Amino acid sequence: SAACTLDAVTFDVYIDAEEDTDVLLTDALAFRRLSMTNIYVRCFAYELASKRLSDMLWKMQQVLFLSADRRFAIFLLEESEKRKSEVVRLTHEQMARYMGTAREVVTRLIKYFNQEGWTTSGRGYLRIEDREALRRLAGTY
Repeated sequence: SAACTLDAVTFDVYIDAEEDTDVLLTDALAFRRLSMTNIYVRCFAYELASKRLSDMLWKMQQVLFLSADRRFAIFLLEESEKRKSEVVRLTHEQMARYMGTAREVVTRLIKYFNQEGWTTSGRGYLRIEDREALRRLAGTY
């Protein structure tokens, strides 16, 4: 989290690790000293902060201006491509967290997508059956 490295960021951060993770815990003062003396650390931090800000703004734009079904179609297509599989192995809760919505919304969308024949689902997975339909809904055809 960038919050621990920037003095001006003053909010609590909670992080859930979904797999085994190595974590380096530092404070803003130690990071500032390191970045002042090491240009590579400073560049890495700025690049990472820029990417995270861009990702956050993209998610905000989706939440504010796209319907839930369109956002879900985009999410499924992105996850499928990231995993190089037609099967997305995530729970409803995980999908909701990634999308920034409620689990109930994801459950309703999965039911709708299944009824349309675009997906099939079971416990802990969702299979894309009609990628072209999802692309049309997502606006990426």
